Amino acid sequence: MAIFSYRARDKAGALVMGICEAENKAAAEISLDRMGLIPLSVNPARKTIKFPDISSLLQRITPEDIILFSRQLATLFTAGIPLTRALFTLEVQLVNKKFTDIIKRVREDVEGGSTFAHALQEHPQVFDETYHSMVEAGEAGGILDDILDRLATMQEKIQEINSKVKSATLYPKIVVGAVIIAIIILVTFAIPQFAKLYSGFNVPLPLPTRILIVISNLFTSYWYLVAVLIIAPILIFRWYIRTEKGHYNWDKFKLAIPIFGLFSLKVTMSRFARVFGALYKSGLPILQSLDIVSRVVDNKLISKSIKDIETDVRGGKSLSELMDQARLFPPMVVQMVKVGEDTGALDEMLEKVAQYYDQDVDYTIRNLTTILEPVLLVFIFGMVLFLALALFLPMWDIVKFTRR
Repeated sequence: MAIFSYRARDKAGALVMGICEAENKAAAEISLDRMGLIPLSVNPARKTIKFPDISSLLQRITPEDIILFSRQLATLFTAGIPLTRALFTLEVQLVNKKFTDIIKRVREDVEGGSTFAHALQEHPQVFDETYHSMVEAGEAGGILDDILDRLATMQEKIQEINSKVKSATLYPKIVVGAVIIAIIILVTFAIPQFAKLYSGFNVPLPLPTRILIVISNLFTSYWYLVAVLIIAPILIFRWYIRTEKGHYNWDKFKLAIPIFGLFSLKVTMSRFARVFGALYKSGLPILQSLDIVSRVVDNKLISKSIKDIETDVRGGKSLSELMDQARLFPPMVVQMVKVGEDTGALDEMLEKVAQYYDQDVDYTIRNLTTILEPVLLVFIFGMVLFLALALFLPMWDIVKFTRR
């Protein structure tokens, strides 16, 4: 493939300059024509030595990048700009160089005769199955602009919930992390000094102090064993939850945790209803929609249940009845799906379910800090009390010993 620089005018008469790749000059002119441009001059570009772009290698494509791309592409497409021209416009405007390279490849695939959905499917690490399936439905139904706008809205809602969940769990993570760091510093540097002090007196040490000295000796003399004992379980756990069985069991356990289990279920139900409703509203058959949702929902236990429901729906059974039998879906979700089936407005009912759980999740997140504060206070108080007893009980014994 050769590189050509070109000067051209778009349909509005504006001058456009840039470069493109093509087999020859004629192919480059054809490519420009497909982009909706009128070529003025097409010449071979000077070959330049390209060095690897370190900044693009370090960049990652965020959900915000995809949301902005979807929203802008929907706007351009609605304005009547051809798809390839719209993709080229965004390709020039995007800030993320890694994302720019992917959009460029997508545009080239579309110019080569591929459908937009199939071109997106070639990049599953960026555009998941929900995305390219909805785009495929939009292309087939001639409503691609509406689908892109709906995708952006859906992704915004999902990202909003994810951000709120991270914000809600940040405070307890910081508190617990700070306490653990403080304890490590104490047992590594402060406790050995106290141990030397107490060893000079022939006084029996209380149990908390003996425990703390043992822990301190482990950290100072056998730090490598402590590191193994801490790191090994974490690595084993991470390996286990990456296995099919481990991921399933972990997701099952998460739903059983008090407070957090119900919260996790609400977040999952919001995602299930929003994605399922969007797919179904896009014109995808209910079985295909269930198949996609079973792969994108963020809980393996519920994912397996949806897959089982899909199999039974093929046999002609009612969706709401099967969801009720699964014992995983809240009664409100089951009832709304049943109403949707009876009235033929399943997508609308699912959207209402998603809105309800969005509000419920938002309310739970606002109150999560209030719920966790007593637990964190008890944890911090317990650790401080243990350290205080371990450090000061021997001092009282020493004072008594010296008075004799």
